Amino acid sequence: MGGLGSGDWYRFDKKPTVEGCRVLDINRLARDGMLRPGWCGSIVWTDQRTGEQTSSAGYRVRPDSDGGLTITLEYRFGTGDEITLPIRLQTTQPNFGGLRWWLTCPLVVRGVACRRRVAKLYLRGRYYGCRRCHDLTYESCQEAHRFDRALGELGADFGLTAGEVARLLRGRS
Repeated sequence: MGGLGSGDWYRFDKKPTVEGCRVLDINRLARDGMLRPGWCGSIVWTDQRTGEQTSSAGYRVRPDSDGGLTITLEYRFGTGDEITLPIRLQTTQPNFGGLRWWLTCPLVVRGVACRRRVAKLYLRGRYYGCRRCHDLTYESCQEAHRFDRALGELGADFGLTAGEVARLLRGRS
């Protein structure tokens, strides 16, 4: 019962990925015209395969005391907790003109406010934060090295490194 690869025991040491999180993308908000002072409404996330709504959050855009903007998200966590999360918005002016919008990471990690300027925030647990604060990686990063240990063990019998074994298997010496 249960051979090699059955179950998820081999994945316990892997980092969570951005693909497994809900994403708040500033470029999508800007493209949809949602970043105007005084605007409010809801942001809806859908399953890309089925088109079904998976979740939503209310939002309000308000001016800051220093002339900037803040978007405040209101959403439910789990079955009841109502979360209100203010996220400061920043802008930069690219060399080719226009305006580029950024989200400011609202998380505090180990007692230090992140305040990193990012294009995307990810929901992991109760709050949205940047990839670094949530310690997220990409699935492609995990897939790129999934055979390294097996190649290393195979090569050890012949005095080769995992990279040398991979090159031999691809037909390059």
